[in-house]
Amino acid sequence: MPRPLPASAPQFARSCIIKPPDIASLFPEAEDASAAAAPGTEDDADDDDDSDDEDEDDESVPGLILPGSSTCLAVSGSVTAGLQFDSYRIPRAGDAAPKPAYSWPTSASLRIETAHDLASGLRIGSAFEFSLRPASGEPETPTIDEATVTVGTVTFGLSSSRFSFWTGEEFAFSARLPGRTVGLIAWERDLTERWNLALSAEDTTLATTSTIPVAKGRVPDGIARLTYTNGGLTLHMAGALRDVPGSVPKLGRAGIVGATYQLPILGRPGEITAQIAGATDAAAYIGSSLDATIVRQVLTAVDSTRGFSGVLAARREWTDELASNLYVSRYQLTVPLTHSSKGKLRIDRASANLVWTPLEGLKAGLEGSVAWTNIAIANRAVPASLGGRQLSAQLFIERAF
Repeated sequence: MPRPLPASAPQFARSCIIKPPDIASLFPEAEDASAAAAPGTEDDADDDDDSDDEDEDDESVPGLILPGSSTCLAVSGSVTAGLQFDSYRIPRAGDAAPKPAYSWPTSASLRIETAHDLASGLRIGSAFEFSLRPASGEPETPTIDEATVTVGTVTFGLSSSRFSFWTGEEFAFSARLPGRTVGLIAWERDLTERWNLALSAEDTTLATTSTIPVAKGRVPDGIARLTYTNGGLTLHMAGALRDVPGSVPKLGRAGIVGATYQLPILGRPGEITAQIAGATDAAAYIGSSLDATIVRQVLTAVDSTRGFSGVLAARREWTDELASNLYVSRYQLTVPLTHSSKGKLRIDRASANLVWTPLEGLKAGLEGSVAWTNIAIANRAVPASLGGRQLSAQLFIERAF
């Protein structure tokens, strides 16, 4: 009579961490040589290593390896709710101007991320994120914010544009709007310990979010981005080229320079961010998601445009749990003579908030924002509610997991 097989040991899920893969720089010798030639001590090198570890921790996501699998799976998300008040002052709008009103904006997001490292060291990963951000008077519909597959240093799918820098995630008004998503194929690699290069082919017409309308070109847009990090300094430089269809095809172009620097402000940890971007026949690459909600109601896909956008933002931590943020921005666009339309569009914004974070994953705050919009485009009907001044205030609470 055969003996019964011994019972196998029970298997349990194991914890894991998804963090950026450890891929050697393209030019490590050049970086090592410059570090050796520069005056300094071993303590300086240790400080650099510590700052690199902190940056890596910020990008790490905890997850689980399920029984019978070798893939790390991480699930995260957030739920935000608040009370908002909006007031408008629009000259010559008459009854078309919206009345002051209260609202209860809510939003939620869910992100599923996987990572699997092969024996060769090649990283295979995926990310899927969707959100519920109902607009005023519209039903809740899920919006895909990201759907990508990563193989080594190549990423393809729907994701945020590699052109973008400052997104305004510290502010509730900006964070509740979908970001600039595009269809892309992107390659990214560290050139040295401090320089990173990204190249991508992007199609803005595949965006799942409401962005500024653009005409589909014969080829995808080309993006090149360089980033530099050194301690508390981050420098971002990017350029975009796009094919503009028409009876006489044109070459649209955009450029951006942005920087973030961490420094003490009045004796407490702080951060300053500045960004400026310009575009010709590539309006979708400048401005914030807040600007896009207005501009997309005015422009058409065939409009020729020239313009720029700029942002100056600051953050100060008053205590370990209390921090404040503020920013000012300008978005300005000129519409040359195109199909009997000519004029300008300008949006100025200022916003500030106070955020309390009593524990990790939970925050609450008070935020105020004011926007001035001036739209003057000849021979085109522009909604009267888009002009003038809008003043908004909001109490909000967010729980992330």
